[in-house]
Amino acid sequence: MTVSTDITPTPDQRAVITLPWEARALVTARAGSGKTTTLTYRIEHLTGTEGLEASEILALTFSRSAVRALRERVDTRTGSARRVRAQTFDGWALTVLKEEDPTRTDLAETSYDRRIELATQAIERGAVESSEHGAPAHIVLDEVQDLVGVRRDMIEALFDRLGDSCGFTVVGDPAQSIYGFQVSDPVERAEETNRFFDWLRVSYVDDVQEFVLDCNFRTRTPEARIALEHGQRLADLPRDIRRSAVAATRIHSELRAELAAAPAFGSLEEAFVRDSLIEFDGTTAVLCRNNAQVLRLSEDLNRHAIPHRIQASSRARPAPAWVVGLLTGTGAASLTEQRFRELPALATAAVEPDRAWRSLRRAAAGPRNTLDLSALRSAVADGRLPDELTAPASHPLVISTIHRAKGLEFDRVLITEPEPIGPQGGREDDPVSEARLLYVAMTRPRDDVFRIARPETWPLRRHAATGRWYAGGHQSYVRAGVEAGELDVDTEVPGGVREPFADPVGVQRILVDEVRPGDPVTLRRLHSLPSAVDETPPFGLFHRDRPIGEMSRRFRQDLWRLLRRGERYRVERWPSLIEGMRIELVETVVGSPSTTARHGLGDRGAWLAPRLNGLGRFDWTHCETLPEGSPTP
Repeated sequence: MTVSTDITPTPDQRAVITLPWEARALVTARAGSGKTTTLTYRIEHLTGTEGLEASEILALTFSRSAVRALRERVDTRTGSARRVRAQTFDGWALTVLKEEDPTRTDLAETSYDRRIELATQAIERGAVESSEHGAPAHIVLDEVQDLVGVRRDMIEALFDRLGDSCGFTVVGDPAQSIYGFQVSDPVERAEETNRFFDWLRVSYVDDVQEFVLDCNFRTRTPEARIALEHGQRLADLPRDIRRSAVAATRIHSELRAELAAAPAFGSLEEAFVRDSLIEFDGTTAVLCRNNAQVLRLSEDLNRHAIPHRIQASSRARPAPAWVVGLLTGTGAASLTEQRFRELPALATAAVEPDRAWRSLRRAAAGPRNTLDLSALRSAVADGRLPDELTAPASHPLVISTIHRAKGLEFDRVLITEPEPIGPQGGREDDPVSEARLLYVAMTRPRDDVFRIARPETWPLRRHAATGRWYAGGHQSYVRAGVEAGELDVDTEVPGGVREPFADPVGVQRILVDEVRPGDPVTLRRLHSLPSAVDETPPFGLFHRDRPIGEMSRRFRQDLWRLLRRGERYRVERWPSLIEGMRIELVETVVGSPSTTARHGLGDRGAWLAPRLNGLGRFDWTHCETLPEGSPTP
């Protein structure tokens, strides 16, 4: 995804880059217009020419991948700007709350939106000015077309609080506004469209300067440019709901026609198609309308043994597995940079040591250029590691919803064929959102765009009470499988501590030496005695028939809700096995130091745990027969 920053900026880019630090700029940046490169040069100008300290600049965007891309480019080009604060909006909200009250312990159980609301209240109390870094002198905001609801409220509160003391560079593209679904009411959703743009224009009517970047640097072929001409039309949709729906329906139809004219990629049943996915010398994304399509296509890829990665939510913040080696690799309270580089955990990690050191120091700086391991442990516990460290590892084949692919780019893109909208589609749709979503999908490729058939997803449904997708059937009562979630594996204690495993050291060794992303796992019911009336019995997690953990209470409760099928029903049986889920990654987690010390894992309270994704299918065969060695109910 990296694009060289050794380019000569266009006159439009240079006009943005060279503004003084106190300037207030609103930049409309079309798809592929070199936005990240422009922001990199802009930050370099603010520190190198304008004389701002890096800590005086706050850069916020939506995805961890975007933060990592910006961080990598800043690190490549600049010196002092390496210390710029670059975070996701959600990550920064958490930082604000922890800096205001480092003793808070309730945030891990607080919803993302609630954290944003709490951060807004903290901003209004002056938490930003009283923080370690103090109020920023310049704010860089990316992808602001998707600032809606509580996140827009948070940023408006920040700007109101800082008043005239702060400059800003705000970048967005109304044509790519695809997160309006976060506002359920259609009228309110329409009002949210471009609302932050309008708020800036009104709030800084005499000061804000507007710029447009529309020179496309991403695409390298005519085939990859087929959707670009629709960007301005999407940005200029009328505010009236009915008129905008009519215009957006027309644009969506035209985009569908453009995609229909693109080559069909073919079926996975064809050996040539499978080989082209495995052997392609570049990056490929399969972009889907929703997570049901992602789950089905991932099952098909797994069935044909095609390695791939499912794009996770940008809000997920897993600590890399190699961090546990930093915490447990020494008995000292801190690490010098030299000792950090010598640790075996870093030698086996796919990270660049200089960048990893700088990133970790941003979260856990100790005195005299050291890394404070206690502070690092707290950052892992609170989910406060720098976003670039928690961003997903690169993979040549990614399958993703369009929403989660926002801001990313790939050499070639395969798009599931979209259904028509409006009366001919037979569904209730938001034409504006659907048109923009398809536009975003069709502007992700550098070279090629293909269409692929929509997978059969009618058995997959969204469970209202848990938010999970599940596999159903022709009858409404059928339950055949469930989607894995990011919090499904128990992280309260290390795997192997609880019965029937009793080998936590062995489990950690397996997680280090043998478990890899994409590996299949099996969930086995351990016995038939639930711990509470609102959850299923425990399920053990097995990798190649060896235990590596246990499923969390949250998973057991969600599974119970799914199997219950409503208030009038009792859950009378449990699946004996759940198969089909995969290892997404192995992450560092922290908990009780006394627990790890008691079980031979050191006294740092840190260990490894797997995280899962995919669709698990229920095995009801002999579902009442207890696994061998299970306790008698």
